[in-house]
Amino acid sequence: MTFKQRLLNWGGLFISTMVLAIVLSQQLTPPQQLQPNPTVAQTPIETRSATPATAPLFEPQVRYDRSLAHYATVSRGDGSFRQIFIDAGSIDAIQPGKPLPDGTLFVMETWYSSEAPGTVFVKQKQNGEWQYGSFSPNQPHYQMRFSGSCHSCHAPFRETDFTLTKPLLEAALRSRQVQTAYCSRPGRTPCAPEAYIPSENQAQ
Repeated sequence: MTFKQRLLNWGGLFISTMVLAIVLSQQLTPPQQLQPNPTVAQTPIETRSATPATAPLFEPQVRYDRSLAHYATVSRGDGSFRQIFIDAGSIDAIQPGKPLPDGTLFVMETWYSSEAPGTVFVKQKQNGEWQYGSFSPNQPHYQMRFSGSCHSCHAPFRETDFTLTKPLLEAALRSRQVQTAYCSRPGRTPCAPEAYIPSENQAQ
């Protein structure tokens, strides 16, 4: 075998080796993951469902072993919010524009995060006087008594029977929908009465 023939054989072997290496590398490369289309907004499911087309219905639900109707949500300037309920057994006796009847019971959840409510406050009218109580959400046991510190926040609201959200309650009774309000003050500081007046589109 001449030198030229050996050179051609070595050249053919080198080309065959390179072709084989390329084929094997393509087979061993993992497939690429499909990436989201950058032109399509990726919106979490919880975000899409967080804003309902219409307000939730004002209707009784079982909560803390009682039948309660959620009638108002009051958002605060510090990002917290309150969900306010009335005992279902109190609803039929309420007359718009008049003092709330004896036995009327309210429950207010305080929310400082979306994970779980904080302290739950209770308010009930007994013998023409408002009594107050509170409990932890996982331990719904409480005692009702008159509290000067609690009543001091309600005292400026004599025209609405010392109940800040009474206008929202009456609007919920008319519309059968949960009402919303915004109070710019943080924590438990009550806002001016105007903050608890429902907008026209809610009250109808």
